[in-house]
Amino acid sequence: MKSSVLTTLVALAAVLPVAVPAHAAPPAPDGGRISLAALREATLDVPAWPADNVQGPSGPLRFHHGEVTVAPRTVPDGRPPYGQSIVILSVSYGDIDHDGTDETLVVLGCLIEGGSKQIVAYDRDADGRIVSRGQVAATTGEVRDLSNTGVRVDGSGVVTARVADYQRCCADRTPQSWQTRGYALRDGRFAQVSGPTRMPLNPRVTETRLTADDLILGRPVGGFRSGGVDVTVTHHRGAHPERVTLTFYPPEGLERSGRWPRVTGGTDSFSVTVAAPAAGGSVTHRFTFRLPVGVSAGELAIALDTVPQLSPAIPWQGSATARILG
Repeated sequence: MKSSVLTTLVALAAVLPVAVPAHAAPPAPDGGRISLAALREATLDVPAWPADNVQGPSGPLRFHHGEVTVAPRTVPDGRPPYGQSIVILSVSYGDIDHDGTDETLVVLGCLIEGGSKQIVAYDRDADGRIVSRGQVAATTGEVRDLSNTGVRVDGSGVVTARVADYQRCCADRTPQSWQTRGYALRDGRFAQVSGPTRMPLNPRVTETRLTADDLILGRPVGGFRSGGVDVTVTHHRGAHPERVTLTFYPPEGLERSGRWPRVTGGTDSFSVTVAAPAAGGSVTHRFTFRLPVGVSAGELAIALDTVPQLSPAIPWQGSATARILG
């Protein structure tokens, strides 16, 4: 009797479903497909941001609600600013490596009223951990914007994305030039494999840069120390301005001296309009100042505007600060 009951119980155990405790492990993930909800609360390995665009932290970053808050950081004039936050802007999926499962493509932004963007491919390793497969594309060089939507992976594993030559911010309505470019894994890294490789000329956008040397003051003469500052304007690409307007913000006590072009403005700041460089070239203008003996030096801030007014492809290149020495 006992033997027949035991045999019956064993047989039932083989065919009846077994209850799974509530704390059991979840089912295995769907290849490299990582949900937006999971990404928003994950630690992601973020590649370095482009050196010529808005900067921010990289490496393993912990996201919360799809964002990483960035501590403020001051940078010198003429250098890319530091972003205020790193944000997940969009997610898409596709098989980039022909392994039969989809990977995850994430558009990330390092933002401060606009900023850097990059597309990064993520996957899961054998233990289910999120790992980076590399940076697909980024806003660098002539590419200054990436569309947050429209990232696709075709049947051959090519990632297509829309890129632009200018990034709008706030109420800016400057026309943008958009292109579709394709990127694919080649020897373990992403490379462009389709679409245009150069941006067309945008008549409303310029990359014109301002730099300034130190303002070095000489020996006292007549109660003043005098010196000059060399200000260089360089046209890199894009629309070519006819002239440029330089606005000076002198510290207290610093005065103009010598011969100047026609000056407009007040005591806190003043402007001059001078010749622009030739297309693709540079021009240097020298301006002279004097400072009363006994007045401490400081810095001379200078800002650039183009004539006619053009939108700067790289906004922070339109300002410079000259140290006042001597």
